[in-house]
Amino acid sequence: MNVKEILNKVENFSSDRKYWFIRTDYGKHFEVFYKGEYIAIGWDYLALDELKTKSESEIKEKIAKNESLDVFIALQKGKITSIYNKIETFLSLKKGDIIVVPSRNSDRLAFGEIVDEEPYEAEDALEMGDYFKRRKVKWIDLKSIYDLDPIFFQLKANRHSISRIDRYSPYIDKIIGNLFKKGDNTHYVLNFETHDDINFRDLNALMADIDKLVIKINNQFNFNEDLNDFFVKINLQSPGTIELIKTNAGKSLAVLAFCLSVISCGGDIKNETSDKNLKDFSIENHNLLKNTQDKLDSLKVNTKDLTQPFKDGK
Repeated sequence: MNVKEILNKVENFSSDRKYWFIRTDYGKHFEVFYKGEYIAIGWDYLALDELKTKSESEIKEKIAKNESLDVFIALQKGKITSIYNKIETFLSLKKGDIIVVPSRNSDRLAFGEIVDEEPYEAEDALEMGDYFKRRKVKWIDLKSIYDLDPIFFQLKANRHSISRIDRYSPYIDKIIGNLFKKGDNTHYVLNFETHDDINFRDLNALMADIDKLVIKINNQFNFNEDLNDFFVKINLQSPGTIELIKTNAGKSLAVLAFCLSVISCGGDIKNETSDKNLKDFSIENHNLLKNTQDKLDSLKVNTKDLTQPFKDGK
């Protein structure tokens, strides 16, 4: 793999994508959704065709009839509007939007991406009248909520069947991606699996080695990046994450990610590339790379996540 190929492995996360929390009827549909690679919404007395062709007033009238709600009572009229809005929101999800789906008691959260352009009706479910309005999903990760940033516990209090959660996007992005660019920033995530306390000196030594490597990479490949625009976000409640962020470009960070992906498996960079600069860099910095590998091992940084961007992506 050469430098150009490495840079092409950086995923592009659209700044326009939206993030959604979609409930599963208290976890009842969680396993079915996950195994079937879709999400669905109820109110099965409404078919897709009539949702697309009938007026809002006609649809609300049908909702009122089936839910036994009175449009002339303010509270009940609000419930009708709420149901209508939830269905319309589900149908308007965009390809590339990110969804989070909870299991029973929200003990597990599934993270996925909408992969179809339009909603569809599943014929087998249509016959049974059971959640037949669907969207296709590529599931990216499944996590115990206890392994995530504590901010995700706030989602458990969300009782809406579908709701926007864009404010959680910085936390979700580093779950669904390890090496990605969003806006002007390149992000690289290190996941620490240890449940033990993290030794301060070990962590400090790893960060010092990473700093040295980034500087050397920037110089070796003439990237001419301003390394003052290099930041870190740390959330290490064991297990936890370190997120390295480079504003404006981030080529040095991408090459660092490739180097760490190779050495974390005990590999030799010069055997994984035909790029002369990378080979020279590997030889000249052999001891520094070996020391960094030892620190990754001692701190139990997830090797699979390190190597994933340079295989099929996460």
